[in-house]
This record gives sequence, C-alpha cells and structure tokens, in this order.
Amino acid sequence: MGTDLLQFARGGAEVTGVDLTPRSIQISRQHFAVYGERGDFAISDAEHLPFADESFHAVYSNGVLHHTPDTAGAVREIHRVLKPGGRARVMLYHRGSLGYWAQVIIRYGILKAELLRGNSPADIMGKYAEFNEGGGNPLVKVYSRREARKLFSMFGEVKVQVEQLTRPEFYFLGRVIPKSIFKRLEQSIGWNVIVSARK
Repeated sequence: MGTDLLQFARGGAEVTGVDLTPRSIQISRQHFAVYGERGDFAISDAEHLPFADESFHAVYSNGVLHHTPDTAGAVREIHRVLKPGGRARVMLYHRGSLGYWAQVIIRYGILKAELLRGNSPADIMGKYAEFNEGGGNPLVKVYSRREARKLFSMFGEVKVQVEQLTRPEFYFLGRVIPKSIFKRLEQSIGWNVIVSARK
C-alpha cells in the first residue's frame, strides 16, 4: 500500500516505489492521492530494477527481500542504483529469533511433525508464518546476522542489528521481565535483522 513510502514523501523526500504487482502499484498511487502526495512508481522485481546506475540517495526495503528467489542479486541491485555515499536500510527475518525457533521449528516443525513430513523450515514458514487468504505458500527465507552482513559485503559500511520482540511472546513471563533485560533479549532473539549500509 506504500505506507512507509508515503511517510518519506510526507517528510519531503522525492520517492519512487517498486512492486511486483500492478495491483499494489495501483493501491499505492491511490493512497498517495488521498494524502495529496507525489511519487513515482514502477512495476518490477527487486532483482532487476529498471533504473540507471547511481540513481538514488537511499533505498529502503522492509520485509520484502527475504521473499525473493535471489536475495543476493536484489542486494547487488540496491548497491548498483545507489549513488556513492548512498544508504540502504533493509529488514530481513532473523534465523536466531525466538519466533523462528519457537514457532517454525518447535511448534510446527517438531510438534506438528512438518519436518518429519519432509517440509523444510522455509516450507513451514511459507505455510504458517506468511499466511495469506489465497492459500499460497510464499517463498520465505531467514538470515543470521553473519549471513546478512555477507549479503551486504560489497558496501563500504554495514551495521546489522536485531529487533522486534513482544512481551506476549513470553506468555505470563512477559509481564515480569525487567525492561533492561527485555531490551537485551530483543537485540539477540528479535524477529527482524535490520541492515543499515552505506555505499
């Protein structure tokens, strides 16, 4: 829907949104029109961006690139279209997260025997973590901090951090964990790997 892109536009940025589907581009355009904002839009996949080298000051992707067949290729495209000194901020799913191990591996993989049926962790994620009403099982990948850093190794500066953990994930214990300890847990077993890179 272009929700994050709209926030950049409202902050004064000149923005270009990219999506794989014409429907998503149409919705994003309508969303921008409702708020009286301007933006350019392109139908494309992240692995083959339709832009010249060094076109952008920043590239932002939240929860998209772990669905691409060639995530490394998409990261190379980000590097290609960024101007020297340009910044990328990308969110990927974290392999070391509590959500991945508790839900995907233990709950569905072991207790519901999905792994015994020959399903891979990626298959299980596509089936349960990325549920959609159409019944599709999207490609879903997870990355460790090290793997994420390696993906962005062509960048001059790379910072990798982990975040996104909620207290309900700890059930009744979530209410009693001190804030400082919870913050440390979030930074180690949170659901998202956030990569901030500069070309």
